[in-house]
This record gives sequence, structure tokens and C-alpha cells, in this order.
Amino acid sequence: MHPEEIVAHFRMKYGSLSAYAKKIGKTVHAVSNAIRQQGYFLPIQRLIAKDMNMLPHDVWPEWFLYDGTPVSVRANRISIEESSADLRRNGVAA
Repeated sequence: MHPEEIVAHFRMKYGSLSAYAKKIGKTVHAVSNAIRQQGYFLPIQRLIAKDMNMLPHDVWPEWFLYDGTPVSVRANRISIEESSADLRRNGVAA
């Protein structure tokens, strides 16, 4: 869903995004960031989906798997040991 569709849902149901944020005990900035940023605050994202009678995957299909597990946003990293070993193998000092 587009973030503005989510905000429109809360405006129609609660009058404003701020009113919904107060209802769940969070700041409006936290709710707004949860709507617009992947992995920002998973508990709020789950509350938003529940309030809309949807699964997190239905609201943010690119952010959540079908079972509700968040998609990882971490980069795969090479350990230092592996990279320095490769350099020595190539004859370059580490």
C-alpha cells in the first residue's frame, strides 16, 4: 500500500494520525516513520496492520514475508579473516 493510503485510513477512522498515535501510546513521529520506513519499528507496523484488519505482508509486501517475518535489510559482509587470507594468497601483504 502507498503510505498515504495508510494515513488516509487513520484519518477516516480516528480523525488524524496523531489521534491514532495517542491511542496506541506512541508519538505521531514514530507512527509516521513506521509507515514510511522499512524496519523502523516493527511492533508499531504490526499494530498498524492489525488496526487495518490486514497482515503486515498485505500492507507492506516488500517489507514482510507471507508469515509476517520482516525482510532483512542488513548487507552481507565478508569477515576480516576471510578478506586478509585472500590478500595473502594473492601475494599482497595484509
